[in-house]
Amino acid sequence: MAKSRIGPFALEAPLSRAGSSGQVFRGIHLQQKKLAALRIFSIPLGMTPESREAFASQLEQLKQLRHPGIVRCYGGGFDTRSAFLAYELVDGESLAATLNRRERLPWETALDYCQQMAEGLQYAHQMGWIHGRLRPEKILVSREGKIKIGDWRRAAITSMISAGPPQREQLQYAAPESFDGAVADEKSDLYALGAILVTMLTGHPPYDAPDTPTLIHRIQHDPIPNVSASVLDCPVWLNAIAEQLLAKDPRQRIFSATALQLALKEAQRRQSEGVGVLQHATAGFSPLKLKTDRDEAEKVLGIKPKKAKKVSEESFLEQPWVLITALIMALCAAVWFMLPLSEKALRQRAETMLASQEWTEWNDARDGYLVELIDRFPEGSNAEWAAEKIEWVNGREAERRLERDERLGRRDDWTQAQIQYAEARKFERFGDLATAFDKYRAILRLFRGRADDQPILFLASEGIARIRQAGTQNNALQQLLFDKLAEAQAAYDRANLAQSKMILESILELYADNQEVAPLVEQAQQKLSAIGRK
Repeated sequence: MAKSRIGPFALEAPLSRAGSSGQVFRGIHLQQKKLAALRIFSIPLGMTPESREAFASQLEQLKQLRHPGIVRCYGGGFDTRSAFLAYELVDGESLAATLNRRERLPWETALDYCQQMAEGLQYAHQMGWIHGRLRPEKILVSREGKIKIGDWRRAAITSMISAGPPQREQLQYAAPESFDGAVADEKSDLYALGAILVTMLTGHPPYDAPDTPTLIHRIQHDPIPNVSASVLDCPVWLNAIAEQLLAKDPRQRIFSATALQLALKEAQRRQSEGVGVLQHATAGFSPLKLKTDRDEAEKVLGIKPKKAKKVSEESFLEQPWVLITALIMALCAAVWFMLPLSEKALRQRAETMLASQEWTEWNDARDGYLVELIDRFPEGSNAEWAAEKIEWVNGREAERRLERDERLGRRDDWTQAQIQYAEARKFERFGDLATAFDKYRAILRLFRGRADDQPILFLASEGIARIRQAGTQNNALQQLLFDKLAEAQAAYDRANLAQSKMILESILELYADNQEVAPLVEQAQQKLSAIGRK
């Protein structure tokens, strides 16, 4: 793709191959300096103002989906010939990629992922959203093992993304009733989740066939596969839950995503107690034995409660004035929680999360509060503070990615700014603050104004501030190398050859081309050769 930006975003590396439904790129917002995953697709011919308006309306609805288990949509828009959707950039891979790499997952991991997906579905269903296309490609797994469900959309957005006829990989996770024209609903999402669970446990979807008609016939008529028969370490109760999710009749499936979570917890509790797991599995996993309110569980599961015997007097809680008071209090609480946070509250919540030692908290502070603070109060007293903190979070994220890439040996897609920053940081860590200072300043001079490199420029500015605070001495390089050679010799005398070798190799790597200290570099080379002959 020749273009380097779209809307307010500058495009970086592609995250997917081009396809009928567009291509995904990593991008950065030029003003907010926020990284995002951008899905770019062509505008369909004959698009009317009404369809553009519907697209924008559904985009606003999509932005309201905010849950840790759902890939957040930041927004979207149009270019001259293209449209785009901007999503949260997840540091990880799709569940499909994970399965391609590992074939299948341990049942404990599959259970964890299934529970996380159920939580995300529960929230989305309560918000009135149905996914309808759930499959491993739509599930993202972060490097910390957190699940996020992506690609939520409704009719207006779907009509713009020309995906073509469904492929076999899509049909393998479609509910049986969908082939008879039924509209996707909560039960079809639960069926897809069951098919994903089977895929995680076995390494392949529950049904497959070389052609579409045969595949559809098998999904609608073949028996539900018994996972425990092929995966011997899979608990019987987990197999039974998968079978309930894959029931041909939607009415026989688990009632809701909430009920699924109850069933999983109940099954785990019974297994931990070591009583009647097999009997419980064949009985259908009623979560009503959970140590919670039985009536609430029955309501969640859609089971009609047994008729209670009539009592002569009404309970105190059934008095009309008590019920009306409770209803008013609930409405007041709902209104209170739905009110947008004030500028002060946004800052306070962001400060609390930024004080954490967890980088995920920093990202959540940026995405959940700092950006909103600037969007809603651009002229407020805290806008400048929020912009500085966003820059700080972006810098920490860039630093973390560099360190991860260095550990994994993945530097092929680094920019020149990233390469030069890593080199400057090596000098600083080695103790050559003067050279590091010069290199940090060179980064600011060479790459200033480049939006893609703003996080690296921030890190370079931090490096300059650290060195200024520590103080540097002119012509201190020779003394530094004298000290490092002495340190290497001391390690050698203690028989710590590994440490001595590491120091000497660092001298050669950093100063091989520096004529000013060539004699000292030569000494390091000689000492290193001597160690090699040991």
